[in-house]
Amino acid sequence: MKNLFFLLSCVSCFIINSPVNIYKTIINDQVIKTYEPMILNKENMNALIFYTGANSLIPGDVYSNFIRCLNNYNFSVSVVTNDNSATKEFLNNIKDSYKEVIPLSHSSGYVNIINSVNKEKNINKGIFLDPVDNSFLLNNNFPFLNNENSYNLNYIENILILRAEKSYKGSIFPKLEIPFIPAFALNSEKLEKSNPDLIINKISAENYGHSDVLDSLWADLMHGSSISKGNEDRDQSNLDSYVDWLAEKIYEFVNKEIIINNNSEILTLTTTSNYEE
Repeated sequence: MKNLFFLLSCVSCFIINSPVNIYKTIINDQVIKTYEPMILNKENMNALIFYTGANSLIPGDVYSNFIRCLNNYNFSVSVVTNDNSATKEFLNNIKDSYKEVIPLSHSSGYVNIINSVNKEKNINKGIFLDPVDNSFLLNNNFPFLNNENSYNLNYIENILILRAEKSYKGSIFPKLEIPFIPAFALNSEKLEKSNPDLIINKISAENYGHSDVLDSLWADLMHGSSISKGNEDRDQSNLDSYVDWLAEKIYEFVNKEIIINNNSEILTLTTTSNYEE
């Protein structure tokens, strides 16, 4: 019955949109906006703490389609800022309110996760979209200096890494295209070495890029400028399917169950995951 409910309500977040409550929490003059489904009580809902790109400086409004999809998979989504002290206070305030609290990052938002949740004993899972480690820039270090803090996960035991593979691939002919991420990409081998008991699940979308998770206006701008190349098919329905697929994989990871729908047929995927505890 549970699987049937999700097939009916979540197969495509662009067909059925669950009613959502939106409210703001202000801490240290920082506004943390929360979007959550109206159909569930907090204690029956998992909360995603979303750290956006550019070290959480990119406004959540740029990810509105993605957030809406997550809501349709019954997640509460709180978009935090780059003020880690405000985020820590927010995490402390909500830690007993939800079924589970899970950090979710895009790009260099990963660094802010490490800086804000590494002392949170109740947070055991993490979800990273194209994780980028630019901590050496933030700390005024040089690239050849090791920054182990970015790789030490104190209490997180199980992570999901979702990779948009075009972010990591360039080309020379017929046009020079420099990949968006590789110089700053999180080194998963180093992460595993630093955390030998960590369970790392990796899933890749072969034909999508780093910015395809953004709302189409911004995703198309990044793709068209060649700053961050995405899928060549810029049709809205194709980009919608990708964002819905991301939300679906996040749901499967958090709930340790598989949803069967058409997204897996649309995308070319490489999967190395088993959603272990």
